[in-house]
Amino acid sequence: MMMKKLALVAGIAASLSTGAFAAEPFEFVTAANGNGFAYIQINEDLDSFSFHSDFKSIGNSGKVGYYLYPDGLSGKELADYVKATVAAGDAEFAKKIDSGLVDLGALKAGDRVGFFLDRNNGDTVSTWDFAEKHGVTYIDFTKNGVGSSKDEWMSISDPVAKVHAPAGAPLPGVLAVLLVGGMGAGALKLRRRRA
Repeated sequence: MMMKKLALVAGIAASLSTGAFAAEPFEFVTAANGNGFAYIQINEDLDSFSFHSDFKSIGNSGKVGYYLYPDGLSGKELADYVKATVAAGDAEFAKKIDSGLVDLGALKAGDRVGFFLDRNNGDTVSTWDFAEKHGVTYIDFTKNGVGSSKDEWMSISDPVAKVHAPAGAPLPGVLAVLLVGGMGAGALKLRRRRA
């Protein structure tokens, strides 16, 4: 009976040390009511956030940029903000730049990241959503109307979110590791006494 309790407590401690109960540092939020304002929600302070992309249908015909949605804006106010913020020539990521790496740098908890497509023909597309196909998540720029087969897609592959650790903070899971180690030693000692 004692061993079952120890195993249960050890399992809970191990889950805590691996972050099984922690929220993800980021999440993909789809556009509400097809309004085209999807975003990546940042849930923790990050030293960096990046992913690789194949720039699938965009290919070499354009570059992609990003911006942060301001707090409190939605609907027409958000649409006006995006229109005023997104400027041709500001995009920085492309298929042939850094092998398709999209590095957004440091972000803070609560940031909402939006994207835009700056096409070589001078068009700028700021309406987009997430799409899933064959287990891959894509950014789907709505170039010709929602759900059009002529939309431009780029994959989000291997996202890496480096969570910011405050100076002087203990390493995550140290207490849990010590607890598990202590319980293991105690269980071994208890077993030796019984033998």
